Amino acid sequence: MVVSQTRRVRALLRQLDGKSESAQRPIIDQLVALGSSAVDALSEAAESGETFQIRMASATALGEIGLKKCVKPLIRALGDTSLNVQRMAVAGLIAIGPASVDELLRAMKSDDDAVRKWCAEALGKCGTKAVASVLVARLPDETTEVQKAIIIALGELGSKRAAPQLVTVLRGENVDLTRYAAEALGKLKDESGIDALIECLESPSTDVRKASADALVSIGPGAVPALIDCLHHRNYAVRRWAAEALGKLKDVRAVKSLIDALHDENERVRRYAALALGEIGHRPSAKALKHLLTDPTQDVRFSAVKAVASIGGPEALEPLTTALTDTDWVVRLTAAQGLGDLGDPTCVPLLCECLKDPEWSVRFHVVSALGKIGERSAVIPLIKALGNDKLAVRKNVILALGTLRDPRARPALTRYRRDHDAEIAEATDTALAMLPKVPRTAVKKKA
Repeated sequence: MVVSQTRRVRALLRQLDGKSESAQRPIIDQLVALGSSAVDALSEAAESGETFQIRMASATALGEIGLKKCVKPLIRALGDTSLNVQRMAVAGLIAIGPASVDELLRAMKSDDDAVRKWCAEALGKCGTKAVASVLVARLPDETTEVQKAIIIALGELGSKRAAPQLVTVLRGENVDLTRYAAEALGKLKDESGIDALIECLESPSTDVRKASADALVSIGPGAVPALIDCLHHRNYAVRRWAAEALGKLKDVRAVKSLIDALHDENERVRRYAALALGEIGHRPSAKALKHLLTDPTQDVRFSAVKAVASIGGPEALEPLTTALTDTDWVVRLTAAQGLGDLGDPTCVPLLCECLKDPEWSVRFHVVSALGKIGERSAVIPLIKALGNDKLAVRKNVILALGTLRDPRARPALTRYRRDHDAEIAEATDTALAMLPKVPRTAVKKKA
């Protein structure tokens, strides 16, 4: 029986040669279906199969069979000359889970750097927090690639015992390791790493600065006081990343300092301070953002308008209507979108004037805003806008008239339908169907 199963496994493995990955899948499924009886033959093939396809398929099948006796052959496959085989072996060990841990820890003493790297990766996925102490002890003396795998694993394991060693790495000279250490500290959510992460906001590497800011956000409210202090840092990059992080944290304690940062000498700081206030959504901040509408930098004005639109409320009306006359069309478009979301009918006359904006995309969003607000005083200006030179705008005008449900639009839409192509006719039919039905008595009287 064992001999026949071994022959069966070998016959199936020989069929793998020359086949694509998708064509190999049914064969691997057959191997997995054989279960425990196939493990010995698969173990032999995973180690000494003639081609990498055979070794890779054997490793895949062992991982999917998932028995404890599959672990050792998969550990040996981590040292294969083929990267594809190594990847399938580590995936199999991760799939087997906790039953792999003891052998993975033993293999961390291997002389092969690749084996130790894969073992660290697998331990991060299937180990327990207790594994962290072993990885921490190995970290200082490892090669860079293995260190990287260990750092990532420590973050995934979530053991706060790793925090001191990660802080040491964070303050080291290797930029790649610093970035991974920052990401790991973020996953640990350990406040002991705040000071070191703040220092990294001054790094010459954008990746490190971003990873550190994201980590501070992950740590949460405990990082807010340090980030507020950073808004007064001598380095504008620190101020800029601190502002962005405070926006993501949405903590009202930061509002006053962010409002002060709207006057920062650096345009990027002003921009991210504005966006942060928008994310926090503190309504009185809308008034403070108004002065940025005259900022010489388009990005700053755009960010201010976007922030005001996010904040909403009555305080947003004046800044948004002011921005409708900005020299930059993106700012005007954003203001129109914000007014549509605000839904205040008092801005309808100003929006109607913008139906003649020189930029078609602004006109498009002005029409959408008028449709959202639903004020029927916009009907006649929208009817006049049916002659717009841009098809997308004309279709949007038609649909907005339908949304407003004002009978005055019916004659204009009916005439317009007769004179235009199928695409316009379809949009017009949709709009006409949205209008109130004409009473039959009124139709007869007209006839």
